[in-house]
Amino acid sequence: MIDQRSARSTISRIVIPRSAAMIFAFRQRASSTSNVVFIVWPYYHILRCRPGFGLIRAMLRLFSLILLSAGLALAQTPKFTNCVTNAQMRDYGTVSNPQLSPNGHEVVWVQHESTADGAASHLWIAPSDGSAPARQITFSPASDKFGESSPEWLPDGSAILFTAKRGAAHQIFRLPIGGGEAAPITLETGKLALSPGRFEVSPNGKWIVFSARQPQTEQEKKDKKDKKDAVIVGQNTNPTRIWLYSLTGKTITAVTPMSEEAEGFAWSPNSNQLAISVGPAENHAELPPSSKLEIVSVTNLSNVRTVAGIPPTIQTFAFSPNGQRIAYLAQSEHDTPPGVSDLYVTATDGSDAPHDLSGSSSFAISGYGGGLVWNHDGNGIYVEAQHGTSRALLAFGLSGDTPQWQAAATAIASGYSTNHAQTGWAFIAQSTDRMPQVVYASSPDTPGKVLSNNNPDWPQTGWRGATPVSWQGPDNLTIHGLYYQPASCPGGSPASDGKTPMILRAHGGPTGAFTETFDPFMQWLTSQGWAVLEINPRGSTGYGWQFTAADRNDLGGKDFLDEMAGLDWALAHKPVDAKRLGMFGYSYGGEMAGFIEGKTDRFAAIVSGAPVIDQYSEYGTERGPNYDEWFFGRPWQRPADAWRQSGLSYAKNAKTPLLLLQGQADTTDPLGQSEEEYRALFEDGVPVRLVTFPGDDHGPLAEAIFGAPSHDPWHGYEGRSQILDWYTQWFKKAESSER
Repeated sequence: MIDQRSARSTISRIVIPRSAAMIFAFRQRASSTSNVVFIVWPYYHILRCRPGFGLIRAMLRLFSLILLSAGLALAQTPKFTNCVTNAQMRDYGTVSNPQLSPNGHEVVWVQHESTADGAASHLWIAPSDGSAPARQITFSPASDKFGESSPEWLPDGSAILFTAKRGAAHQIFRLPIGGGEAAPITLETGKLALSPGRFEVSPNGKWIVFSARQPQTEQEKKDKKDKKDAVIVGQNTNPTRIWLYSLTGKTITAVTPMSEEAEGFAWSPNSNQLAISVGPAENHAELPPSSKLEIVSVTNLSNVRTVAGIPPTIQTFAFSPNGQRIAYLAQSEHDTPPGVSDLYVTATDGSDAPHDLSGSSSFAISGYGGGLVWNHDGNGIYVEAQHGTSRALLAFGLSGDTPQWQAAATAIASGYSTNHAQTGWAFIAQSTDRMPQVVYASSPDTPGKVLSNNNPDWPQTGWRGATPVSWQGPDNLTIHGLYYQPASCPGGSPASDGKTPMILRAHGGPTGAFTETFDPFMQWLTSQGWAVLEINPRGSTGYGWQFTAADRNDLGGKDFLDEMAGLDWALAHKPVDAKRLGMFGYSYGGEMAGFIEGKTDRFAAIVSGAPVIDQYSEYGTERGPNYDEWFFGRPWQRPADAWRQSGLSYAKNAKTPLLLLQGQADTTDPLGQSEEEYRALFEDGVPVRLVTFPGDDHGPLAEAIFGAPSHDPWHGYEGRSQILDWYTQWFKKAESSER
């Protein structure tokens, strides 16, 4: 294996005759534009004392100019090509969380270094008009592997707050915009350090509200060290609480009691009140949603009032500009899976019942995050939403009219931020053939100016974009997907009789969807000479609530047939080799792989990541079974339904070679799921390989394999190596067979 852990700077060395001086040119990858820095080493101090140094100095200047020209030319040429290698995937970075300054003149965001560079995140800033290049404004000490995140402007624009870990606990830091070092804000309770998660500054700039777990006492730490560490399942002795810090008085106070688990908060416009959502601390992850929304007086924290009529599924919420109403996202009134949300508005004082503004629109709103912003005059609300394979802001009026889609210049626009006057908007823009970058625009639906220079070593153009396609599934239901053409890259699978291999890719969820994001994993797959078809079967989001709810009590049923209809479409309309078909899925996509394994032999090879194979054992061992319960109930109460929707029930029919990729620390779809499938196929003589990754949970392993920056330097690389090896060997065998 080639060692990719070499230094990240490109170093050129030139030896100047008769001077013994060496000039090093470093192309610094941390900069928004590649800079060339020249260091004459080690004899410059000797040379300048010798006769004739003027000539030598002129020579040095000449060589510097030559190197500068070469360096600038190099800086304009990407290090990589559009033929993505496995090693190149480790050099992919991302951007997130743009924040527009109060005066609208600057945007700060988080830039995540690539896996090869350690995956730390740092803050970058640029003028919103693009008049100057972006520059990095935070830097981590060697002891900090994670970097800085969660930027937020002070309301007067004088400083940026952010979180970072310098020592044992995370801290909030204050970075002056006018110059100076970032200083930590001490957050302690009873001399115990608090590690803040999310935080928000009050509109008047006097308070910070934040969430943090109740820290362990010294006695609890001692007991753990002494191995007195038995755990009572469901007991929560260190719940996440909401805390209030005074920037003027330097005091800190707990807002929520130990008996409650904090979930969210929002400031009132006058900074006098907080809206908070909380649930019971005991068995918090195991119980169905049981949240309540409360209004708390900042000057008298014991003055707490519960807002009437709020559903227990409330997630994101925000005060109206006049403070008289609250908009919030909560579970849809329709019978849909958990997390499919509607937008509601209610009076802060509870004087009217909540009003659902979503109606029966075909847009998908997720309550688990996403932007929710009132129009600055209070007559409407912006919410991030999905429509088909696109994502942008959705503008709601308060009268129940049809919401207006604020289409951006790219298929995907997300992570919106604006200022109080809404003079402009910052967001992340991308599409299947355009890398994600931070963009500033005067309004959500107007073309913007790119501010970031994410991944300067990668080509910014020439990527393989997806073609939106559709076909008819069972019940004459229209099914949508994205088709990627294969690339012609060195070492890729060659065409056979003009036809190429194809990977059918199933998404997670099942309440999810493929959208037109830039996906380095897709660019890597197509670089192998493989076409890819991504499918949004029934159960996917973005096509209306009825479509999303259509797979209830039918997992692996008609959604499986939707996938097979997509395969039929590709074979009929694209130059796809029927012998060299692969299938890939992660999470519910891995679960779909289990259904495909036992229900058809049309594929030459299947790769399944973190699947659910047995609904009985999954329900009993996963963290938070409420989501699965919506689909088929509790397995011991409805055993036939649970077994019918378990891939393991079809394993006796398995024939296709199967690769399983599984994080050992997965609490969403635990390791035992993959082990059950492995044992069934292994004992029945079906080619199967199980690869496990120590320490990886569900999301981190997926992100690493798909190319997102990962703090584990090699798990993503190894996962992709396994995928490439599996498909390659079985495609070759299938091509040479008579099948």
